[in-house]
Amino acid sequence: MENYDPKLIEPKWQEFWLKEGIYKNYEKSKKFYALDMFPYISGSGIHVGHPKGYIATDVVSRFKMLQGYSVLHPMGWDAFGLPAENYAIKNKINPNIFVKENIIRFKKQLEMFGFTYDWDREFSTTDPNYYKWTQWIFLKLFEKGLAYESNEPVNWCSSCKTVLANEDLEKGLCERCGTQVVQKKMRQWVLKMTDYADRLLYDLDTEGLDWEEQILEQQRNWIGRSEGAEIEFQISNSEFKIKVYTTRVDTIFGCTYCVIAPEHETVQKLKNKIENWDEVEKYLIESQNKTELERMELKDKTGVELKGIKLINPFNGESVPLFAADYVLAHYGTGAVMAVPAHDERDFEFAKKYNLPIKNVIGPCFCQQTEPGKIKEKEPFEERDAVLAIVKHQDKDEYLGLKWKQVDWKTFITGGPEEGQTAEEAARMEVLEETGYKNLKLIKELPMVHSKFYHVPKKLNRLAHFRVFYFELENDEHQEISEIDKKRHEVVWVTKEKVETFLTPESQIYTWQTLLGKEKPYVDDGVLANSDKYSSMTSEEAREKMTEWLEKEKIGEKKINYKMRDWVFSRQRYWGEPIPIVHCEKCGAVAISEKELPLKLPEVENYEPTGTEEGPLANITEWVNTTCPKCGGPGKRETNTMPQWAGSSWYYLRYIDPKNNEALVEKNKEKDWMPVDLYVGGAEHATRHLLYARFWHKFLYDIKVVSTKEPFKKLVHVGLVDGEDGRKMSKRWGNVVNPDDVINEFGVDSLRLYEMFMGPFSQNIAWSTDGVKGVRRFLEKVWKLQKKVIDQVVENKKLESLLHKTIKKVTEDIKNFRFNTAISAMMILVNELEKGKNILSTNYKLLITILSPFAPHIAEELWEKLGHKDSIFLQSWPEYDPELIRDEKITLVLQINGKVRDSIEVDAGISEKEAKELAMQSEKIKTWVSGKEIKKVIFVKGKLINIVI
Repeated sequence: MENYDPKLIEPKWQEFWLKEGIYKNYEKSKKFYALDMFPYISGSGIHVGHPKGYIATDVVSRFKMLQGYSVLHPMGWDAFGLPAENYAIKNKINPNIFVKENIIRFKKQLEMFGFTYDWDREFSTTDPNYYKWTQWIFLKLFEKGLAYESNEPVNWCSSCKTVLANEDLEKGLCERCGTQVVQKKMRQWVLKMTDYADRLLYDLDTEGLDWEEQILEQQRNWIGRSEGAEIEFQISNSEFKIKVYTTRVDTIFGCTYCVIAPEHETVQKLKNKIENWDEVEKYLIESQNKTELERMELKDKTGVELKGIKLINPFNGESVPLFAADYVLAHYGTGAVMAVPAHDERDFEFAKKYNLPIKNVIGPCFCQQTEPGKIKEKEPFEERDAVLAIVKHQDKDEYLGLKWKQVDWKTFITGGPEEGQTAEEAARMEVLEETGYKNLKLIKELPMVHSKFYHVPKKLNRLAHFRVFYFELENDEHQEISEIDKKRHEVVWVTKEKVETFLTPESQIYTWQTLLGKEKPYVDDGVLANSDKYSSMTSEEAREKMTEWLEKEKIGEKKINYKMRDWVFSRQRYWGEPIPIVHCEKCGAVAISEKELPLKLPEVENYEPTGTEEGPLANITEWVNTTCPKCGGPGKRETNTMPQWAGSSWYYLRYIDPKNNEALVEKNKEKDWMPVDLYVGGAEHATRHLLYARFWHKFLYDIKVVSTKEPFKKLVHVGLVDGEDGRKMSKRWGNVVNPDDVINEFGVDSLRLYEMFMGPFSQNIAWSTDGVKGVRRFLEKVWKLQKKVIDQVVENKKLESLLHKTIKKVTEDIKNFRFNTAISAMMILVNELEKGKNILSTNYKLLITILSPFAPHIAEELWEKLGHKDSIFLQSWPEYDPELIRDEKITLVLQINGKVRDSIEVDAGISEKEAKELAMQSEKIKTWVSGKEIKKVIFVKGKLINIVI
């Protein structure tokens, strides 16, 4: 074949790989499990963005095969759920028929890519032989008390006519159809996922778990574990109490109001005492139309005061108003919170909106970490009450400052109270003594600040608790300060614009910003003030002491809460796994026998949702009516079905042993392959599929079905491929690119190579047809190089070095998912090979071997043309020669006192002595060192030489 023709090459090798079973060698001792998030079947097939992740796992799979691993790389179909059912209803076709037709289409499209899939392991989640084991897992969850029925408010989509989990919403809208979701109280099955909350959180730190930090952080935030205290607030003149949950009991003396969720039971109990009930009732009705996610993400916080109701703060006896507000959720904590606007951003916004008091009780504590005044490690702190005075000129916008003479330190006026003095008196005295100014008018006292620093003159660490006073001079009357003070500091007037750059201590800069009106809540830990006996304690100390007091007085206790809710597990639809439960009036909810599994979906003509609390199955009386497995009396099958996420929560295990009719997975096979070594998919699944799968896996670990605590060792998310116009590929925008068309024009290897080359793997990148043309030209270059191949050529050290550097880079880049730079390195190598007259056959073999994971078809063809009968994927991945990757010449940077002054090209192995001699010959270096003493020379081999003068 003279020219590169993918249409002839690619079908040939795909047929060969399938016939020879290249991907089914599972007997090697080293094993690698590469997994794709399997596709959800849609009616439109795939566009060029869909295969990006599949290509990446295929590259790694082929790389691992060449490294001597048995590789498991399976593919199957996620096919239950709303999209398939909605499509089937719209097109008046049974979802089972639709799914089977689309699996054929999807599979045909994926086969064009030549992926390393073992199709003998293929299955669909809709296959009864598969969902038998999904139902089996549910029965085990039910048996352990982890599946239960609930009648709490849930998310209802009126368009899809079904309940949705919080994870199925996007900004309060149905993730599937975009309809506004409302709250509706109805019966549903729920999985007790919160029982695994701590394990789901802390196991993210498991050694060897290699997940992207952004995914880990999304899961941590979704789980939302918080440690705090539950506190009883007595309702004034009532026998009722309200329990509030807070993570910051240390701020309780700053509580100026409390808030309860609109659906909190106390609202109805207090109905007769609420003076503005009509207003409150109207607000409650409005709140019911918002989903929990909407309420959590509200930017404009709204609420209504329950007039006539006051709560008593148990710590200081103060009475505070009570509000109902939709930003508080009934299920989180106790559904009630104490509001401390000075130290919580949400409470601050609410207090500003409703003109509520703001009381500071926590002051920030600043630690000086730079000179002068840097804290001396391991030395104790002298604790002291202190004052800080800010003094404004009577006429100008200028402020008194002190420039200290012994150290480079610039401050406002500070000091400490003498015995018997008030803090204000001490502040006035310090201003008089240190500046001489007499007549001060107190404008206001600012929040306290605390500072840890090293007191240079007194030679000790100090922790100072500053009361802060803002004065204005009434006139310029002042007296001379003492000679001692004159020697210690200079009194200066600083303009308002320069104050912030003038001041040295961070604590005083913070105070200045507060004075300027940059008012915002201080939300971090600090030191308590205005908090009775807890004042001057750190937040951490106060939380411990306060919680001890609550428990001693039996009005509160330590508590742990989670943002994550239990998993709403039922859907009022037809197209899902039947829940294997029978309802009996005598026995309640009863599990069916495992022998009856799979409980199959009945064949029906009408499967449209009823829009009621029951799914379409409720209308099929011959299927619904049955006998109770426990008492033998009449019973009714559960008519809700499982959500789409059920089948995808454990599918990776079934790939290991897909034909097993006796167990979910055979134990030895599971131990051989788990955990999954590489899992690639969309970041949008961080708080849905990935959490659900981890939860089910941990449960299966507990019942000894699996041997690992975590299912997925390495997780990489795939960036989207947008349209050429920069928008998401969509029929709506008319920018969808069909891979069939690209493959027909350029070949699948060009498409594979381009998608790995178009940019960093996890970034969203816009499609470019010109980009495909570019990699096609690169493959044609590789093809044409075969004409230059001979068995012996003149030694070319530079080319040999580049080849081995390329091998090293491609090896490392594949491991680190830097496919674009790996391909770039190969392009550079090919350009160099083009320049030569001939190419050594062994070098050409190395090139096509490292190219083969990316462009397997052309690599196989060229391998065969070189006289090989075995597949290139039965060979070994090349090792680079460490000697050949060493540079013969390097650029040595020449520095004087750490600053670059010149650079020279030298031998890579140059010694320090030689480097110094060459450096001293540089005219630029001679200029700098002329007449100067060289104190020392710092030599960093292969990089730089620094001459210190």
